[in-house]
Amino acid sequence: MTQRLALFAFLLTTSPMLMAHAGHDHGHWSASLIHLLWALPVIVAGAIAFWGLRRIRHQKHHQQGE
Repeated sequence: MTQRLALFAFLLTTSPMLMAHAGHDHGHWSASLIHLLWALPVIVAGAIAFWGLRRIRHQKHHQQGE
């Protein structure tokens, strides 16, 4: 359930129609690419945090088993 909620929140916050405001052209062919490039650092930071926490949890699990 939490994965679905996280996916829904991500899709909701990245929807071009929800982020548009007056004078902000989302009809241009490059609009999606530009917004992706702005969001990319957040996605990369989240991935790094996920893999780092996963590695720490994996190491703790193996240390307890020894």
